[in-house]
Amino acid sequence: MLQLDDFDRRILAALQRDGRITNVALAEEVALSPSQCARRLQRLEEAGAIRGYGAFLDPAALGLGITALVTVTLEKHARRNIKEFDEVVQGRPEIIECLAITGDGDFQLRIVAQDLASFSRFLMEVVIPMPGVATTRSHIVLEQVKSTAALPIG
Repeated sequence: MLQLDDFDRRILAALQRDGRITNVALAEEVALSPSQCARRLQRLEEAGAIRGYGAFLDPAALGLGITALVTVTLEKHARRNIKEFDEVVQGRPEIIECLAITGDGDFQLRIVAQDLASFSRFLMEVVIPMPGVATTRSHIVLEQVKSTAALPIG
């Protein structure tokens, strides 16, 4: 685990709030010189604490009005089944998140679709026929109460 000091935590917190902040503004916010801030930022990136930078897009604004959570249970937990399942998941942009889970089911998929009909087609034509899939359970998201990628930084 990477050892973080207070400056590192402040840098990470600031970047979570605004990933487009300039190094000069970031340095000012965390009370470091721009060169010290740049060195710390590079170290955090190289250590893998910062995986990348991006924009958060609004699915509804892009015509993706349906978000669904689909729990998938595999028939067998053979490596081949898991590998084939993973390959299909990785190749489908509609699946925006896939988590291996405990409890009822093996994987939790977060899927976006234009509308209920397109989600239904995707479920019936892509998810259910995936290699090794035994059962699925779908939940349509009615309202997104909270959504953040920000991590709690001690």
